[in-house]
Amino acid sequence: MDITLTPYQRLNLYNQYTILEQLSLIQDNESEAKFYAKLAKIAFEGYSHDYYEITDIIQEELPFATASFVWDVLDMYSEIYTSYNKIENPIISFESIKFRGFDGNNEADLMAYCGFIVNDLGRYTEFKGGDFNSHAPRVHKYSEMLQKWNEWGKPYNMSEEQINSLLK
Repeated sequence: MDITLTPYQRLNLYNQYTILEQLSLIQDNESEAKFYAKLAKIAFEGYSHDYYEITDIIQEELPFATASFVWDVLDMYSEIYTSYNKIENPIISFESIKFRGFDGNNEADLMAYCGFIVNDLGRYTEFKGGDFNSHAPRVHKYSEMLQKWNEWGKPYNMSEEQINSLLK
């Protein structure tokens, strides 16, 4: 990746990394202080070949459609949970309706965003405490489920039969 920084951007980065270096030293975190000192030197000296060191810690932007998909999946599963809890003496087990998350190997960006929504934004508290790693790809399955749920008009009070149908 070819990155160009203006002198003003380099100075800002230098100042920020120098402050972070000093804060790390105050906290007796020498390894972190060395890391920030290295980044400060790269920015100050204009070592453009090494700008990747600065940008490597930043994740790729999550596309809006991907983020919306995660919100939709959480919304659907929230309604599955709500509907399930209203069923008297359900035949299907709670374990069978449990939200599994996304695959940490192949869907890591979705898994991380799911965790952010639940743990950092405090939304969908019924999923709090999960690690959101399904250990198997889930996007295809969730897409099928969402398609069916959308065709039904996103019902907010599903029967046990509807829940079972969604999960199959």
